[in-house]
Amino acid sequence: MISIDEPGKLAEYVEKNGIGFPMLTDPGSETIKAYGILNERNGKIPHPAAVVVDETGCVTYVRIDVKYSQRPPVEELLAALDAGPCAAE
Repeated sequence: MISIDEPGKLAEYVEKNGIGFPMLTDPGSETIKAYGILNERNGKIPHPAAVVVDETGCVTYVRIDVKYSQRPPVEELLAALDAGPCAAE
């Protein structure tokens, strides 16, 4: 997960919510811009995006939503995780 929050604030959020996966703090939105998901209407925050990367580093799923309130259904994410690694090229 990428967040625009400062490191201390993000650490508090992770602790409070028991998050067990890596989170990246990007207060200047450099990574958000590099991924092309910057929400131009709202300054430095990203559009909601979900990316699944397999153990080889191959991207197997990408979904970017325009509305902040939209997110992929859990079933869609689980199916993407169960799809397995990318096919050999």
